[in-house]
Amino acid sequence: MSKLLRDLIGRFDRALKSMIYAAAGAAAAIVSLFFFSLAAFLLLRESYGTARAALVMGAAYAVVALLALAIVLSLGRRPPPPPPPPAAPRSPAWWQDPIVLTTALQAARTLGPRTIIALAAVGAFAAAILLNGQKDKPTEKKDGPES
Repeated sequence: MSKLLRDLIGRFDRALKSMIYAAAGAAAAIVSLFFFSLAAFLLLRESYGTARAALVMGAAYAVVALLALAIVLSLGRRPPPPPPPPAAPRSPAWWQDPIVLTTALQAARTLGPRTIIALAAVGAFAAAILLNGQKDKPTEKKDGPES
């Protein structure tokens, strides 16, 4: 649960930082657009006068707005992407199968508690021997043919 919470907080933190940096970038872009527009207006005003410079700048921004509108309209006409295919239904685990549970309970009733305890002890003993037997085995080194 803790890992899930840390992962969620990490994603939220990255998203929040991304939005903050995107807002700062957008503000910087607006300020730079203002100063470039001011410089272009002053340059045009020296050559053509105030009225013509204002008309040229207005026309330039109108062209940008029309291009943006055309892009938005072309994106709106695209068909939506198809929905993802439904996930295949997962079969429940074997221990959740009612038939397996019923069979295990019937076997436990038939064998009785003493037999089940004895079988569990024998199984634990055999597992212990197998696990400890592998650690004590000496490893054989093959150096190749001896001369």
